[in-house]
Order: sequence, then C-alpha cells, then structure tokens
Amino acid sequence: MYFGVDYYPEQWPKERWEIDAKMMSEADMNVVRLAEFAWSKLEPADGEYDFKWLDEAIEIFAKYNIKVILGTPTATPPKWLMDSNQEIYPIDLYGMKKDFGTRRHYCTVNGAYREFARKITIKMAEHYRNNDNIIAWQIDNEFDANCFCDHCKKGFQEWLKKKYITIQNLNSEWGTVFWSQTYQNFEQVITPRYTSSDGFSQNASSDNPNRSPFNHNPGLLLDYYRFKSDSVVDFQKIQVDEIRKLTNLPITHNLMGHFSELDYFDLGKDLDFISWDCYPNNMWGKSNHLQISMAHDLMRGVKNKNFWMMEQQSGPCGWQVIGDTPEPGQIRLWTYQALAHGAEGMVYFRWRPALFGTEQYWHGILDHDGVGRRRYNEIANLGEELKKLNDLFVDSKNVNEVAIIKSYDNLWSHRIQPHNIKFDYNGLLYDYYVALNNNNIMVDVTSVDTDFTKYKLVLMPAFNLMTDEIKAKCEDYVRGGGKLLITFRSGTRNWNNSMSTITNPGYFKELAGIELEEYDSINFGRQVEVIFNETKFKDQAKKWCDIIKCNSAQPLATYNSHYYKGKPAVTVNSFGKGEVYYVGCDLGETSLSLLIKDIADKSLLDEVLDEVVEGVEIIRKEKGGTTFMVLLNHNSNPVHVKLPGAFDNLLTGTKIKDEVSIEAYGVVVLA
Repeated sequence: MYFGVDYYPEQWPKERWEIDAKMMSEADMNVVRLAEFAWSKLEPADGEYDFKWLDEAIEIFAKYNIKVILGTPTATPPKWLMDSNQEIYPIDLYGMKKDFGTRRHYCTVNGAYREFARKITIKMAEHYRNNDNIIAWQIDNEFDANCFCDHCKKGFQEWLKKKYITIQNLNSEWGTVFWSQTYQNFEQVITPRYTSSDGFSQNASSDNPNRSPFNHNPGLLLDYYRFKSDSVVDFQKIQVDEIRKLTNLPITHNLMGHFSELDYFDLGKDLDFISWDCYPNNMWGKSNHLQISMAHDLMRGVKNKNFWMMEQQSGPCGWQVIGDTPEPGQIRLWTYQALAHGAEGMVYFRWRPALFGTEQYWHGILDHDGVGRRRYNEIANLGEELKKLNDLFVDSKNVNEVAIIKSYDNLWSHRIQPHNIKFDYNGLLYDYYVALNNNNIMVDVTSVDTDFTKYKLVLMPAFNLMTDEIKAKCEDYVRGGGKLLITFRSGTRNWNNSMSTITNPGYFKELAGIELEEYDSINFGRQVEVIFNETKFKDQAKKWCDIIKCNSAQPLATYNSHYYKGKPAVTVNSFGKGEVYYVGCDLGETSLSLLIKDIADKSLLDEVLDEVVEGVEIIRKEKGGTTFMVLLNHNSNPVHVKLPGAFDNLLTGTKIKDEVSIEAYGVVVLA
C-alpha cells in the first residue's frame, strides 16, 4: 500500500528536505506528491525550464525509498504567462474579469492556455519519462468550471453545432419560441451571463448564488453546464494524451467528492484511477461521517473500482480562519473509513503548513515549527499498523446489493429549477443513503450507465431527465426481477430539460403503475401528514406531495391531511418478475429508514449485522475469497456492538465472540 503525504519542496529551504524525508521514512511513508503548484519554479520564463531543484528533491526521497506522484502544475499559471496573455483570465457571469492572485485563474476553453499547458506537460513528461522514482502522474489540481468569456461563447457555439447539427433542432429542443428567444444561427447563441430578470430568481438564497444566472432558458443552462464539464474533460485529455505518448505510468486527477460543477463520471473515463481530496472538518463546515462515506462510495463508483486518497485531512485547516483540530484517533479513523470504502492509497495533506500565502492556516501533519507531535505520532503508528493489513485492503472489493444512481445532468436540471426552494438533489440522495446505512445495508453510488442486473435494489431518486433508452433499461431490469425505487420529481422531463407531455410520472408511468392527478409544492411552514398503512407510523411531508392515482400499483402509505387526505403517498407496483416503489413525498429519517427496512426485508437484502449502533459504520469487504468487516466508531465515546458468533480481530490478533467493544473514534477489523 502506498502511504504518504503531499510535499512542497519549493516552499522550504533545501537543507530541510532531507530532514523531512527522514521523518517521513520513520513514519513508514513510501510516497509523496510533488509539483502540482510549482509552474513558476519549473518554468521561470517562457521556454526556460529548471528541473534541477525537483530532480534533487526526488533524489533525496529516493534515498529513503519514497516514490513520487508528479503533478502537472497547470492549476497555477505564472505571472509572466498571464501578463502576456490577458485573454486567458476567466470571466464571471457579470462580465467581470477574474484577475491574478490565487489559483485556477484560467479558462479551460482558451486555445492559447491549452497550448501552454500542453507544452509544460510535454517538457515534464520528457524529462521524467525514465525516472524510476515516479510511480504516477496527477493532472492539474481540483478542476472547476466557471467561466463565461468570449472563448467559452465560441466553444459553446461549436459544441452546440456538433450536438444539434441545425439551429432548427436547437430551437425545437430548447423551445426558444418562448419569450421570442429564437436563434437564426449558432453564432447568435449566448453564454448565460447575468440578464435582466435575474433579480427575480427563486434561487437567490441557494448555497451557490453565483454559479450561473437562474432565469435563462433551462435548455440553454443545462447545455452550458454540460459544455463546461466537457471542456474540462477535453483540457484534461490534452495532458493525458501527451503523458501517455511518453510513459505507461498510471494517471489520475484529484476529485472533490460531492463537488458538482463537473460530471465526474465523464472526467474519470480518461483516468487510470480516481483519487480525491477529503476534508471532513474545515473552515467552511463540518461533515457528517455519512456524508464522507457517501463521497467515498461515489468516488469508487466513478469507475466502479478502488481509488486513492490524494489529500486526506491531517490537521486543523482553513484559509482566513481555522476549523476544528482533529481529536486523538480521528485521523486514524478517517484513514480506515477511506480504506473500508475502497481506498488503497493514502496521501495526507499536507506535511507542514506554509509560512506564507493563502494557506498559512491549513495545517498538516507537522506544525509551522516543523516538529512532529501528536498528529505525527498518530500517523507514524498508523503506518506501522497498516503494514500488517496491506495485503488485506489492496485489491479488496466492496460487493454490494444496492445502488444509488447519481446523475449530474439531473443534478444541474434540479439546480436550474429546483421545484421547491427547499429541494436539493444531492440532499435527497443523501437521505436515502442514510436510510440504507441505518439498516446496515451497504451501497454503491454510481451512474445510470452501470449494469443494474448485479443489484437486487436500485434507487433513482428524483431522476427527472429521461430518455427512451434509460426507460427501456429500467423496464428490462425490473422485468427480470429487480427492485427499483423512484421518487417525486422523476421522469417528467426530456433529456434536454423540456417538459414531457406524458402524464406524470412521465417515462416511469407504466413502470410505477400510477399516474399523478396533481402535485403540491409545500411552502411557508405548511406540513402534510403521511401515514403508513400497515405499520401505522406517521410522518410530515414538508417539501413536496404527489397526489397519486393507482392504476396497477398498491398503496403503502397515504396522506392524512390537506385536501388530498386518503390519497396514496407511497406505492409499489409489480412489473414482470420485479417491483417498482414510488415515493411521492419527502420523508423524515425515521420513516424513510423504516420504509427501506420493509423493502430490504421483502427483497432479501443482506444486512451486514443485525444490530444498528448510532454513529457506528459497518462495512463488509472481500479479498481472495476472504470476507472481513471494518467497524468504525465515529462517536466520541466507547460503544459495544453485538456480533453473530466468533471472529478474529485482525488488528490485535485476538479472538472476539458475541460482542466487541470499540473505543472512542476506534476501529476494529474482523474476519
């Protein structure tokens, strides 16, 4: 297993490099990531390259048997480049230029910048092609896509030509006859900058008010999201292709979990493996442990294979202010959480916090004085511990019976028009993820292109944009015996964001065996009671209610208030050998967990353990015919978990029977 840290030799005096390498070696580290922000050091002037300092750093690490992941530095174009190519700067939705001073100050569509990026990539790949100390490449750093410049406009128009062929097709798909927005040719098509009615946006209080204007044509907005994501995929591919001409080393990019400006399924196609950056607790917020687990599962689902952690939080972090300091045991816990969900390489961010620049407060394993204290000792002990489990985690598999389908197209569509100010697509997926976890049911988070037939249950919450091909895939899956769960705001739109004329729930109407008489967006504190017919538990819908007419479906829950009292709220329909569950309203955690429990029992889903302990994750993995479990206690207090028999504790070498005690932030690995 590769176990290491992100390091920035350009930020430290040369005489410190060997001290750091020795300390890393003593902590059983065997890999560092280098150079992803060092463009001005590697190319101090146009066409003048200096690899000597990096060569020396790599040689020092090699002396201590530490390998290198080499980053292309294209996230930080240097000042000389920007001064001579002002058009590279990104333009925001208000038409304002974003200037020099931080990072990612470039447009991925700009042809001049693409050539500069290609050139530095080639020079690095040529220089290091025969260096045995390099084990992998990372492209750029934490891609984003948020530009509205004239280069984007031209690129968007060309992208639309390839997609729609004729301007008549575009006008038809977008419905540009509305508000007299009809285009006569592709050269007239705009980028969705700030426009006259954006002050009326119902998304004014959303978390990302500046991501895009909200009152443009929904077809245009969705296609612009797609175009910008595709432009980053293309930009990445330029570098990937150049590196592959010169080396067979694997290539990755460090993704950002739930970040949603890019389609990670598309971005992952050209990469050999996925890696990502995980910060559970920083200046911007503190994540619930299941939000992190879901992000791990999504990163595994991007390519349906194991992944790396390229930046795992190792200290308190922030820019202007600082988040909480990891408590004793938490770094170890986060590490095992990643490994349990499919990580097989662990790289911490960072070795030591910078003494200057924006991230002075972004702490790492060491503090500013370079002294190894509690966090260093915890990670060093962990390095020794993981040597015993290396063969267990590397190439192990998470074999799950349930999939949650995530669609970035649907996410963007819901963001453009969220139906209700309180509705959040990612939040709805997370609600179902929590409900499954509350039943000790493990899950894959993956794309609609994944093979459904390997799952007993597939969940497609709020899968609104649809095609005939996706409809047929769902029908074949259920007809063959699969269980499918869909929710309100599903199947009512065509793929390019126009409304379907099929009676709601549109494309899912026959599968679900229902039709909607109407729907009710719930606002201003109003609530609608929901009662489950057999179990008699109640809940309150607070965002949305579909008023359902059952055709062939059977009701599982009904509304118990408002004018549609007595109407079905949740249904199940037999279709071929399988079943389709339709959840027509939002539900709270308790009732959603009970619903999932009922579906799981009927579907004969395998629960890892019978007992559910709050704050404890239980993940089952397989390796070479051996099944093992990782138990993670995210609580700040010890817990006891009942076990169905006897197990080997792989961390202590002892036997455990019937019950295991897990310390605060503790980990147990059982086989």
